Amino acid sequence: MRTSARVLLIIAIAVHVVFVVSLVHPSHFLNPLFPEGVHNIGDGPGADFFAFYQAGRYVLEGRDIYMRPMEDPDRVVPYAYFYRYLPFVAYAIGVPLNALGPWAAYWLWVVLIELVLLAALWGTWRMVIDRSLFAYLASMWLMYTPFYIEQYMGQLTFPMAVLVFFTALGYSRGRMRAFEWNWIASVLIKHLTILYVPILFKLRRYRTIAIAAALLIVTTIPYLAFRQTGVGSFAHDNFSLTLYPYSGNLGVLALLMTLKMRFFPQASEIAAYIGPLKLSVTRGLVFLTMLAPVVTSLWVTFRKKPFDFLESLGLWTMVYFFVFREVWEYHYVLLLPLFVLYYAKTRARVLWVIYALAAAPTLFILYDVPGDNPEARWTAFQHVLNHSFKVVPLVWLFVWVAAGYLRNHARRMEGVPRTGLSVTL
Repeated sequence: MRTSARVLLIIAIAVHVVFVVSLVHPSHFLNPLFPEGVHNIGDGPGADFFAFYQAGRYVLEGRDIYMRPMEDPDRVVPYAYFYRYLPFVAYAIGVPLNALGPWAAYWLWVVLIELVLLAALWGTWRMVIDRSLFAYLASMWLMYTPFYIEQYMGQLTFPMAVLVFFTALGYSRGRMRAFEWNWIASVLIKHLTILYVPILFKLRRYRTIAIAAALLIVTTIPYLAFRQTGVGSFAHDNFSLTLYPYSGNLGVLALLMTLKMRFFPQASEIAAYIGPLKLSVTRGLVFLTMLAPVVTSLWVTFRKKPFDFLESLGLWTMVYFFVFREVWEYHYVLLLPLFVLYYAKTRARVLWVIYALAAAPTLFILYDVPGDNPEARWTAFQHVLNHSFKVVPLVWLFVWVAAGYLRNHARRMEGVPRTGLSVTL
């Protein structure tokens, strides 16, 4: 193993140990780096996890899983955000964890996510034969700061990201069942990866799409049919068009709305009507912002040139950050499998630059203001800086992939006798 690789791995392990220490220490000393570490519904960790846990308790009590826990005096958790996920998570995760008390369940969840991280490292180890390369890739997994806030909030985005990683490994090894079932599991856990359906169509995996659709229907429709009060809550929480650029919302649409509110407040004025459809500059820009990455991803996926699975996988993963109205900092763990797989395939040094920008926490600690609504007292520059910090590496990576640099670097590696991989990515 090269000295540089060994040193980087030692640093990465040390950084991850700091994550764990901050998580278990009562002061949570890393929290001021993250909006959700300072301004959230609880005075401690697990605000999102307790939503899963409380939803599981509602299942056991025969109550609506979409109730607002903070409005329920009989809740069993100290605090919790509202549950906004499909019923499957409440039944498959929330119910079993109710065998323990809320805090014991949360810390068990933290341990389980660490084990998921170990699984990702194991998969990476098996993917490479060059131990220096493994050290570089393992370092990417270990020192990525959105992972910390993922753990603090008790989220399940990282398990979905690791399933995406194993989905790609299954495809690269020609193990189509592993490829299919890892993707199906990711859709059931957190349905963001439904964005990969165009890739499945390209590969003509119609049966896989049908199985995923059937499982979603079976685990969702019966519940909503008998609990119709939950339909409105689920639809509002996930598909409402209202968007306020909260400091922790770091997606592209949040940046767009920030620019509109601070510099072009009149842009939302209705300019014209097409039947019942209201047209304004804001709505036009939102539509174009969402449409451009989708059209680009469709073109790359279905063009006549040789299909590149990792290229399409990355683009469709990043589409999420362009089209969803709420993108929290922990969602950026979805980029981790891309960085690992892309660097393993290309050794492109620019990926380390983009990775560093995505892995670093925002500069939130420098302009945080105590209180419930810190962004209301920010300057225009602070607003733009905060909401563009993660968008810059995201857009850079999207353009890098869409422009064909992934394929170009991969072709250069084809001439290297020993690529360091045990699979063909």
